[in-house]
Amino acid sequence: MPQVRPVIIIGNLTIDDVIHSDGSSQMGTLGGNSVHAAAGALTWVGDVGVVARCGADFPAAALSRLREAGADTGGIRPVEGPTVRTWVIYEADGTRNWVYRTPRGRGAEVAPWPADIPGGWLDRVPPVVHVAAMPLAAASAIVRSVRARAAATVITLDTHEDWRRGAEVLDAARLVDVFAPSRAELAELTGHDDPQRAAASLLAAGVKCVVVKLGGDGALVAMPGSPPARVPAAHVDVVDPTGAGDSFCGGFAAGLALGEDPAGAAWRGCVTAAAAIGAAGSLRLLDRGGLARDLLAGRPAAGSGVPGSGVPGSGAAGSGVPGSGTAGITATVRASQEGPKPAETDSYDIETMNREIGTIPDVIVGQLADPGGQVRDLAGWLAGRGIEHLYLTGCGDSAFAGLAATLAFRRHSRLSVHAVHALDFARYDVRYLPPASALLAISYSGKVGRTVEAARQATSFGIPVVALTGDVSGQLASAADRILPIDVPTLGFSPGTSTYVGMLCTLIELARRTPRAGSDHAMRDACEQLASQAAKTLDWCNDAAADIAGRLASGRFVTFLGAGPNEATARFGAAKLFEASQQIAVATNVEEWAHEEYFITRPDDPVVVIAPAGAARDRAWEILSELEFIRADATVVSDVEPPGRAAFLRLAAGAPEELSPVLAALPLAQLGFHLARLAGKRSYNFPSEQARDEHYATIHRATLGEPA
Repeated sequence: MPQVRPVIIIGNLTIDDVIHSDGSSQMGTLGGNSVHAAAGALTWVGDVGVVARCGADFPAAALSRLREAGADTGGIRPVEGPTVRTWVIYEADGTRNWVYRTPRGRGAEVAPWPADIPGGWLDRVPPVVHVAAMPLAAASAIVRSVRARAAATVITLDTHEDWRRGAEVLDAARLVDVFAPSRAELAELTGHDDPQRAAASLLAAGVKCVVVKLGGDGALVAMPGSPPARVPAAHVDVVDPTGAGDSFCGGFAAGLALGEDPAGAAWRGCVTAAAAIGAAGSLRLLDRGGLARDLLAGRPAAGSGVPGSGVPGSGAAGSGVPGSGTAGITATVRASQEGPKPAETDSYDIETMNREIGTIPDVIVGQLADPGGQVRDLAGWLAGRGIEHLYLTGCGDSAFAGLAATLAFRRHSRLSVHAVHALDFARYDVRYLPPASALLAISYSGKVGRTVEAARQATSFGIPVVALTGDVSGQLASAADRILPIDVPTLGFSPGTSTYVGMLCTLIELARRTPRAGSDHAMRDACEQLASQAAKTLDWCNDAAADIAGRLASGRFVTFLGAGPNEATARFGAAKLFEASQQIAVATNVEEWAHEEYFITRPDDPVVVIAPAGAARDRAWEILSELEFIRADATVVSDVEPPGRAAFLRLAAGAPEELSPVLAALPLAQLGFHLARLAGKRSYNFPSEQARDEHYATIHRATLGEPA
């Protein structure tokens, strides 16, 4: 499964005085291609760094909004002399003219150079580096340096209006993974005002991929060995076209970082540019992520040349960006697109659960990327309201996700977080909340009655409500002040696995986005590793889980033990047995087992101990010793091989304890599937349609009680 790469934007910073064709003006605005491109990238991904130079007169507070949105501005370097200042004058036909208020050569003096890239930025997960328009000497030096320092980096290169046709341009273009000129600049560089012909000439000269920005006509994607693909523009009413091309490049870089092929990334770039030009200001995209997401989802039907819907001649969906001696970037192919589909007549087939488990690494990538900047925007909304206490509430998997996320908030967030079951919140807690409290009500379906009640009760007491839900028009969403949407592909009706992980990852991202002070690079870096760790864990545990399930199938009941955030994981594991194999299961605290369940645990009774690296693992090993003494059938879920004779479900190592519930849930989901498969069960195993309907009516009934 592809990992979300960091994005690094290298470009300029300016102060712009904009004159529109109707005579209106915007004076002293923050400008520069690095700002527009960074805002475009932040619309889709959270890890964005900016490299640029600014003059001594550059206002120190000008970049605060960009930093608040999550950008790392550690690559911005002040230099002596003034910041570049320009008049940007738009004509009625959409063309623009630049009039430099600082000396024309000042742009070259403040152009970034390779040494400006902070040490370590190229040494982590190989990033996507976008080199924005700048003097050719600076661009060439940066491209050569990045390629030499980090060969696996994906580099995109924009062109500058002053570049002229010649060998130096071609040399730089051949070194990058994607060359992204505008139509006018491409014509200047090739002598052909025919984008398709001009792109073909660059490919013939050894350029790996050409993406031509065509303004209102979208983009053209050209790669060797296949006909060019036309990517349409997303049409909106134009308010301010400033920075449209740079916004496209930022969105395009984010698409590559998310694992999309060049055509898919170009569509993301087009919708990013469209969202930008519908408003004014260099940072307007930070408030228009929702529109960009809507535009992305509204792509035309297959065959229209839109990525993801069968771009004519673009090759297979998984064709990658041609890398420089690397494997390149491949498009993400969800597990939901692989393997046999469930029978149309049985959407409760237990095999659906297995396929959804297989999508989890991809779900982690998607949720931690904060698509559309929804989590980022929510963090700002909570800060703007002065929220100090956040109550996480739900039922079933949603309640477990809240419990599992609490340690992430305690370690990293300024918010004081309380995980409370929805019934308890609605009937016992809502009347007694401290000032500056808000409720985050969690339900993927958006229909769970007690969670809806909790939201309505909170509203009646003047508590702000946020709905984390997959149904933005459902009952829960309608009861909330703000919606935090989540989109996890589901393949039928099965015990929640991918949706649980999706909700948990969204909460973890919120913890990261509400830091106590400054950015938390350790947390960000750990999150970047999580998807690959999940893929390893699923691969390592599947066969072992099948073997262990063969033993657990005959047990009187199965006990799951966990502590801290993984007590929630124990409850999740027991729930999968209820829902999938319909077995009796018990979930309890590691310590509590010695005080209670010990007395009913007999030889050969199965007990699953969840003990990844963390504060309680030493005590878990002591309990494991006691389990062996009474000859229970113990299984350990951990990233370290346990002592003694216990069976072992191995987790990928390296995740901090606050992220371990994401990984620890995976082998428990596999256990649930294999036990159901062995028992010949279907998901939930309703005895009749009437029983199913009655069950859902019970959990969806949103009565409103009187709180204590």
